Amino acid sequence: MRRVLTLRTKMMIFALSIGLTPLLCMGVFSIFTASKSLSRQAFNELEAVRDIKLHALRQHVKSWCDTIEVLRESEDVRGGLASLTSYANRAAILPGMNMDVRSDDYERLHARHHSFFQRYVANLGYYDIFLISSEGRVLFTEARESDLGADLAEGPLRDSGLAKVWRQAMTGNLAFTDFAPYAPSAGEPAAFIAAPVMSGPRTAGVVVLQISITDINALMAQRSGMGTTGESYLVGGDTLMRSDSPLDPEHHSVKASFADPILGKIDSLTALKALKGGSGVEILEDFKGRRVLSAYAPLDVLGERWALLAEIEANEAFAPVRSLTFAAAGIALLAALGVAAASFLFLRRELLSPFAKLQAYAARVADGDLQAKAEIDDQAEIGNLQSSVSRMVDRLKAKMAEAEAKGSEASKQAANAQAALEKARRQEERVSMLLGKLRQVADRADQISERVASSAEELSVQVEQVSGGAEAQRDRVSEIATAMEQMNATVAEVARNTNQASSQSHATSDEAEKGAHVVEQAVAAIDRVRSQTSRLKKNMADLGHQTESIGKIMNVISDIADQTNLLALNAAIEAARAGEAGRGFAVVADEVRKLAEKTMGATKQVDASIRAIQDAAKQNLCGMDDATTAVEEATDLARNSGQALQHIVGLAQNSARQAESIATATEQQSAASEQIRRSLEEVNRVIAETVNGMSQSSAAVRNLSQMSTDLHRLITEMQDAGKA
Repeated sequence: MRRVLTLRTKMMIFALSIGLTPLLCMGVFSIFTASKSLSRQAFNELEAVRDIKLHALRQHVKSWCDTIEVLRESEDVRGGLASLTSYANRAAILPGMNMDVRSDDYERLHARHHSFFQRYVANLGYYDIFLISSEGRVLFTEARESDLGADLAEGPLRDSGLAKVWRQAMTGNLAFTDFAPYAPSAGEPAAFIAAPVMSGPRTAGVVVLQISITDINALMAQRSGMGTTGESYLVGGDTLMRSDSPLDPEHHSVKASFADPILGKIDSLTALKALKGGSGVEILEDFKGRRVLSAYAPLDVLGERWALLAEIEANEAFAPVRSLTFAAAGIALLAALGVAAASFLFLRRELLSPFAKLQAYAARVADGDLQAKAEIDDQAEIGNLQSSVSRMVDRLKAKMAEAEAKGSEASKQAANAQAALEKARRQEERVSMLLGKLRQVADRADQISERVASSAEELSVQVEQVSGGAEAQRDRVSEIATAMEQMNATVAEVARNTNQASSQSHATSDEAEKGAHVVEQAVAAIDRVRSQTSRLKKNMADLGHQTESIGKIMNVISDIADQTNLLALNAAIEAARAGEAGRGFAVVADEVRKLAEKTMGATKQVDASIRAIQDAAKQNLCGMDDATTAVEEATDLARNSGQALQHIVGLAQNSARQAESIATATEQQSAASEQIRRSLEEVNRVIAETVNGMSQSSAAVRNLSQMSTDLHRLITEMQDAGKA
């Protein structure tokens, strides 16, 4: 037998359907919109991290090129190649054999150039610097590993990355070889950048920089804004690592990747797309089997293509979306329980309990208890219905008493029957009257239905407001992302200017010390020459001894000129790194270098004068004239030293301009921070509007539920009245 639902069950189902359906629709729409906005934010943040890393790496590669260009034009590099090549030629080394790099002559040559190249390794972070002859002989290395003195043309290293970059550079162009295991560096992966060194139209040799993986790892290991599971790393064209993975250094470091290419390779979909020139953001499994968000882009490194990947676990990236979903589900559940409880209490008090009492009263009357009472405390339709039924029962009792009193009289029974028929007609009239009431109730039901429609429209408006708030929230979040990019760029600018200012401050200090030393040496030289001139007048017999002393002084002056030339080269390097802002400084540095060359020329002239003095020792007057010439040359040296000090003043002025650039960048950072603050305030305001709209929507839903309940109650009254 089919189970029939009770009126209570039907009313509860209908009330819950009317109350929860709009609430669920609104909740699902709100969750979908907010989740989409939060997901887009996660993608945007990961793309921002990728772009910042990409820009920093491009600047890093540019610094390699700037350094190698400065070295190829350096007189120290040309001079070192010339002297070391001459040493190698004198040694007459057989092809494929190593050059003797432990002899006293070589040690003196190496020590002479060591201080110049050591600064590049110590200050600029390169692993090693090489000078290689045009025949492929490694003439100089700063690290002095086993490759020093090797023959790259026919020796054991002829197939190494160093040999390849030497051959490419000998064609006259800038050359680069990607990371590969390099035996002299304990088998560690090494990359090289090289440039030819010209001597007129001839290629005298090649200068090579060995790139250090440490600086690249330090840049890629910065995980700011990437949570606990985020990381960024580089992949080469061979799908092997070009930077260490912060989360898996055991198997996916550069060293481990080259040691075990099968286990250490990265051949994910995003890595392959980036190596083909693509960029974007996707969700996929990474090399550890984690489901991650992966932002990828290509990085061109001097003819080689690397892939830059920034990744974070999807669970962490979408944690705000899950939290929002759980919170919304909890709120919906609480709302459903609240609506169910309120509907149950209302129906039980207003409809179900009065109907149960009326049903019990009718059952007792049907069982013959005409003295029963229906205690229903209701002044509305149910109360009226109960009153009508009670009056009907009272009249029924009266009729039954009257029928019993007149039962013995047949004629009276007929009359009573006629009266009963008459009363039945009156009951029919009363039924007609009740039907009229039911029609009135139906009219009221129509009015309530109109109110329900109005409330539904109000609910729709509130939902649109909530949607508008969500859209505004997404726009504000986009502004925050833009402001964060500006602030990060500004911070990078501040850091760069600060480093430049620090480097130039050190350069200024060195220039000042060496300039003062030049002046002191020049003055001392003038005093010694004058003293020798005086003694020459007294005793020409000591002329030979004095000329030897002057020769030693000229050696000191020559060393000073070498140091001045080195300072000018370092200043040119700093100017090249400064870009457009250091162009004027580069001109000054070039003038200082030329001045140092003139000083060296003057030193040679003085040396010639000394030899003339020795040849003309028998001619006192000629010796006096030569001594006077030496005094004039020493005076020129002092004047040139003063010009070097003026150049130091120019360096100090450039440092001041760098400080101004730092101040400007700091102001930009402050403005970006202010923009972020305003955007956050706007986001808070939009969230408040969203919460308010949700509250109003909830009130509209409750109103709709109440009116639906009233509608069903009236319909039930109409049905009961029609049955009566």
